[in-house]
Amino acid sequence: MRNARAYPPRLSFSRFMRRFARSNSGNVAVIFGIVLIPLLTAIGGAIDLSRAMLAEQRLASALDATALAVGANETMSEQELQVLAQDFFNANYPEDLIGTPGPITLSIDDGVVDISGTTHLDTTLLKLIDINYINVAAETQVMRASKTLEVAMVLDNTGSMGRSGKLGALKSATQIFVNTLFAGEETHPKLKIGLVPFSQAVNVGTDKAGEFWIDSNAQSSIHGENFDDDGAGNPVNIFNLYDDLTDKDWNGCVETRPEPLDELDTEPSLANGDSLWVPYFYPDEPGSRGNASSSYANSYLDDDVPGGTSYEDRQKNWSKFAGGNAHRDGPHWGCEVAPITPLTNHKSTLNSAVSRFIARGYTHIPVGLAWGWRVVSPEEPFTEGTAYEDTDTEKAIVLLTDGYNTLQRQYTHNESYYSAYGYVNEGRLGTTNYNNAVSQLDPKTSTICENIKDAGIRLYTITFQLEDGPIKDLMRSCASSTSLYYDSPSNSELQSVFEAIAKDLANLRITK
Repeated sequence: MRNARAYPPRLSFSRFMRRFARSNSGNVAVIFGIVLIPLLTAIGGAIDLSRAMLAEQRLASALDATALAVGANETMSEQELQVLAQDFFNANYPEDLIGTPGPITLSIDDGVVDISGTTHLDTTLLKLIDINYINVAAETQVMRASKTLEVAMVLDNTGSMGRSGKLGALKSATQIFVNTLFAGEETHPKLKIGLVPFSQAVNVGTDKAGEFWIDSNAQSSIHGENFDDDGAGNPVNIFNLYDDLTDKDWNGCVETRPEPLDELDTEPSLANGDSLWVPYFYPDEPGSRGNASSSYANSYLDDDVPGGTSYEDRQKNWSKFAGGNAHRDGPHWGCEVAPITPLTNHKSTLNSAVSRFIARGYTHIPVGLAWGWRVVSPEEPFTEGTAYEDTDTEKAIVLLTDGYNTLQRQYTHNESYYSAYGYVNEGRLGTTNYNNAVSQLDPKTSTICENIKDAGIRLYTITFQLEDGPIKDLMRSCASSTSLYYDSPSNSELQSVFEAIAKDLANLRITK
């Protein structure tokens, strides 16, 4: 038989400690009692000091954001700025953060904004030694910006932005960006922002119809390339086709200029027809009204040609537009984006324009980017920008895309859907082969990025909910530096990205 062994009953920790404290078998209990209080105090102190350090970090961050907002505002009195500063601080240090902040103090001296504040933190274990609270203090200074800022926001408004709430997130983040830079003001003497929504084309605005740089006299070598001539050997005028239709006028969209002018900010001139912009006009493709033939995508009129006429000749026939009533978007299809908002220092103008963003079409990044450059340029077609030589002005472009450069395939003689580059079969991208044409869009984007940076313009790039791959590499290399490339994997993160860029653009330097 095995020897039986007795095991002591299990004790709870509290019973063990009581027995240990009553133990008279040596000095262990006395020593432990002496050590226990400072040990608990040390542990409690570490916890409370850690909380205090976190409170200090959050206090400093809230003060930094407040100082940037105050420093960017040059029209309010110091009393008004005190109210603005407290409001900004309260928004950036909400009640649910650690600590209870007191009122902040503000002073402005010789262009330096100084803001300080404190927060009161109740302790936990340090109360055992009668330390009931910790006061945390922080201070920040910024130099007021002395330069004027001009920013073009080049924003993807393609069809994919209409999914998963992305367009709503973009609108909200853009308005936060605008409001942050305007710092509570309706107008700002040293800030201008422009908006360039883009898809497969860009809308310059119908108010530009009479500008000399719109090719209203068919001077460009690509004007009317999708149609027969006018019968006298001249290209058909696109504006005449719009006049022929009973229900459609030009909506402000334009094609790109012929290569290499599509990649440049070359000033337009009546002496050079190719430097002008041809109005966008998606041809009526073969078929009867609303019913395209074969693989064609956009038939909005009857072909009005003799039977047996080839598809290509049906499409080129322009006489069918006389008195025509276009089906659906007709000649506008693929460019239903909101128009460009030129540089303005009116916040309400920008926020109103953002509310009109819609998601349509597919992605031509180089088209949007080139127009962003033209918006901040001092030269025609938009002249709101200051001269490049003006050392008191900083120019910047913020580019956001949620997709890859693409052309929509069409298995017809056109090779593709119509876009700002026309049809692939016209060779505007250096080839009449669809796959080769698509491969030209990324290099074009890269070339325009380099041209923009060479002009001294600060370039920020953002990829929005995209997987790792070539587009992220392209956008990273496009940015003025890798630190100015941002990736937003979610709708909620986009706001933080835009806030970070807005703070960087404030051109203010934290000095302490």
